[in-house]
Amino acid sequence: MFIDTHCHIDSYERHAGESFDALLARIPSDTDDKVQLPEAFIHVACDPADFDYARELSEKYPNVYTAYGIHPEYVETETAEDELRMMEFLKHPKCVACGEFGLDYHYGAETKAKQVELFERHLQLGIESGKPLVLHLREADDDALAVLRNADIQGKKIHVHCFTGSPEFCKQMLDLGSKGVEIYVGFTGIITFKNAQNVRDAAAIVPPSQMLLETDSPYMAPIPYRGKPCHSGYIPYIAQALATIKNLPVEELYRHCRENTRHCYGI
Repeated sequence: MFIDTHCHIDSYERHAGESFDALLARIPSDTDDKVQLPEAFIHVACDPADFDYARELSEKYPNVYTAYGIHPEYVETETAEDELRMMEFLKHPKCVACGEFGLDYHYGAETKAKQVELFERHLQLGIESGKPLVLHLREADDDALAVLRNADIQGKKIHVHCFTGSPEFCKQMLDLGSKGVEIYVGFTGIITFKNAQNVRDAAAIVPPSQMLLETDSPYMAPIPYRGKPCHSGYIPYIAQALATIKNLPVEELYRHCRENTRHCYGI
């Protein structure tokens, strides 16, 4: 069994033009027998406008859990009221994490200083919440490491979501474990892309005991579905790619990732 540890169900519905109910009904009878329903979903609400719908999803479906955060793309628009609402949503019984939040210099290079300030503040709020932290870190290696090394994150559980960096950055993140931090690295369909050798090289150095399976649905569907709306049923393609990299039977990779999900998120 497996859990999709990071997906955006509302965004999938918008991108695919298909309801979550319809997706759940379709996956078991999909023409591709490799596509399977996950045991559970962690739906990530990282736009304050989507917090209410996330709560509704988690209350409707027993196997949908939530994480609440504010993505760095909202650095120019997020407010103190948004942060207060986030802290309230983090108290919901189906909420398992704070995030995603962090730094994204790919699209936001002109707001670097503001992003760092926001990351520092949200990191502190996440620490205060007592929840595991889900980090979005893209093309911001040095600043991300500087913020994390200066923060009081001892004893925290951190999911480095949708890893796209270099093996060196991956090693530096894993080294935060020396501060008593539990670091987990999430891999998506990018692991199957021909131009993503850096991600495969990074995966090669991540111990199986620190890997998480995720889709970041509806984005970055794995080959052979690249370019189509991604959904959680495509996890088996990601798992097989990781198992090949780690030279493990895929069943063993699943066991590791399922146990890691239990340790990180409590589900």
